[in-house]
Amino acid sequence: MAHQTMTSLTHVKRDEDGGRVGAPPLIAFNALIFDVSGSTESMGDAPVEQLHELMNQLKEDATKDDRNIQLSLHTFSSTIKQVFPAAKDENSVDMRTFTIPSIDELREILRPGGCTALYDAGIQGLDVLDRAYDKEVAKIPKSVMALNPKFTKCYVLSTDGYDNTSTASISDFKKKLLEAKKNGVQPLFLSANISTALTEQMGFESNTTAQFQPTYQGMTQMLRATTNALRQYSSGATDTIDSQMLTQDMDPVTPPTPPQYDSNGTPMMPGLGSGISPGMGGGISLRQHANPTFDTVWGRAPPPLRRY
Repeated sequence: MAHQTMTSLTHVKRDEDGGRVGAPPLIAFNALIFDVSGSTESMGDAPVEQLHELMNQLKEDATKDDRNIQLSLHTFSSTIKQVFPAAKDENSVDMRTFTIPSIDELREILRPGGCTALYDAGIQGLDVLDRAYDKEVAKIPKSVMALNPKFTKCYVLSTDGYDNTSTASISDFKKKLLEAKKNGVQPLFLSANISTALTEQMGFESNTTAQFQPTYQGMTQMLRATTNALRQYSSGATDTIDSQMLTQDMDPVTPPTPPQYDSNGTPMMPGLGSGISPGMGGGISLRQHANPTFDTVWGRAPPPLRRY
């Protein structure tokens, strides 16, 4: 495997800086930093479903061609949590061997609540990305590094609102981001309810910022497009990710059909009409099977059932 890697590095087209043109990176680093503050509840299960799909797609790409795709995930609200890797002394997971959590596990991880420590989380995500790069590159033999292999570093920060609890300032974040960009980090800022002026103050350029509607449909569209962009960038198919790439790839999404309830607040089986008596041709009551605490479609509790 090592001989094949070195051979492929010596027989490829290179740009004027010696970098490989159109070739997969030797290692693709991806850092995801996602807002899970209370207001993100408006997006329902979209973050859960789409992050699950993103990880599955990256794992498929990594295992198919034995490519080293590294991933880290941080969530933030009033506090910041390093989700993947779980071990605090690690900085990223290898998607070739990583076990993707289930939808139910992700739903718990992304459960909304709290305030928005945007700047603190953003800075921590950049620090972890930097350490992941240093650790993985240190493992590469000098003979391979002498061939100037290609690496990609993608940083995705997503929020639905302004910072309201960070210790760090917007200037602190901007300084860190500008330093990261000089070191080859490709940033991408996914935001809702954030002004263009503030985005620029944070250090993001217009072509690396994409706005989404903080709804199930809006977040689904944005994360589907982001998944496609990360896959292209991690494969070497594109050298940059910009907001135009995302908006062109945002297909319409049909939101899930909301559950129907009878006059007693009992969930009804979709498509079977109204009423509560199956014997009279009406809908089928799900009272005995309904979960009164959580609705997996909308990510919130349905109307309470009437107690007799």
